[in-house]
Amino acid sequence: MLINYLPGVVALLVGLAALPGVKRLARSFNLYDVPGPLKIHGNPIPRLGGIAMFTGFLCGVALLFLRAETHAILPIVVFAIVWAVGLADDLHPLSAYFRFAVQLGAGALLWFAGWRLQWFGWPLADLAATCLFVAFLINAMNLLDGMDGLAASVAAVACLGFVVLSAESGDALGMTVAGSLFGACAAVLFVNAPPATMFMGDSGSTLLGVVLAFLSLNWIRSQANPDWLAVPLIVLSVPLADALLAILRRVRSHQGMFSGDRRHFYDILSQRGWSTVNILRLAICVSALLVLCAWSATHGIIALWIASCAVLCGLAASAVWLGSLQAGSPALPVSRQETTPIGPAIE
Repeated sequence: MLINYLPGVVALLVGLAALPGVKRLARSFNLYDVPGPLKIHGNPIPRLGGIAMFTGFLCGVALLFLRAETHAILPIVVFAIVWAVGLADDLHPLSAYFRFAVQLGAGALLWFAGWRLQWFGWPLADLAATCLFVAFLINAMNLLDGMDGLAASVAAVACLGFVVLSAESGDALGMTVAGSLFGACAAVLFVNAPPATMFMGDSGSTLLGVVLAFLSLNWIRSQANPDWLAVPLIVLSVPLADALLAILRRVRSHQGMFSGDRRHFYDILSQRGWSTVNILRLAICVSALLVLCAWSATHGIIALWIASCAVLCGLAASAVWLGSLQAGSPALPVSRQETTPIGPAIE
């Protein structure tokens, strides 16, 4: 049983050990996330936390080879490619179309390796669906990484959900990957929780997206009915709904698909006077509730449909209450720095 939890512990400890060196590296090479029109922090902050995350995560998933899980090599290569492109974007901005092409390629590699959606019974259509799903989730996590600790916290809760789902089906691969990502998220929160002293950058947020996409496909792979895709979608409803609403806003306002705005749910709550810490607590609680709904949905097709309808209705009501489809950007506070920390920091 110990080996089931060891990957998360290893990822946490290695990630924590790597953070001080990564912070010094960012400062030495002046690699900061500077304030701007689409930023809500007031001071430059180091942005290479994704390096520590990937280091810890990689050490955690390496324990798969103690189980002779050699088929996990290709997914790990896919994770590394997406992470490396995110890191390159942190160092020097890349074309959004190039990054999107790499994300589609990551989905294609997973499809050819056997982690795929099978909705249409036609390989080309299923390949396209898998590629778009992977790319969409990567970008959803990137969009969610707009507030201190938000992406890492929501991903950590989702990982716990995948650990539970994988444990019930006896899936050692899913448990190891989810546990390792949880440990990496827990490590980066020591510097990314409000008030953040380091950001994870695109290398961190895209790593979260591609691994969560893999965990979704991996769980679906173990199920006989493709309708069970609803279960991981419920687990990931927070980033998926936020990204979908962003796309709909841009379509309505005739903006480019890769243009940014400040109408994400956390921006709107901030404009309404919510503190960063309280928004983060709300997101964690909602994510935990969604994991509970997803777990209950695995107990039969009726439970699946009830949970899916309840989550859809809840998300729709929340979007209406927040006015998430309205165009424009709300007035935002000058800085996202909070006076009340939510966790320890590593200097």
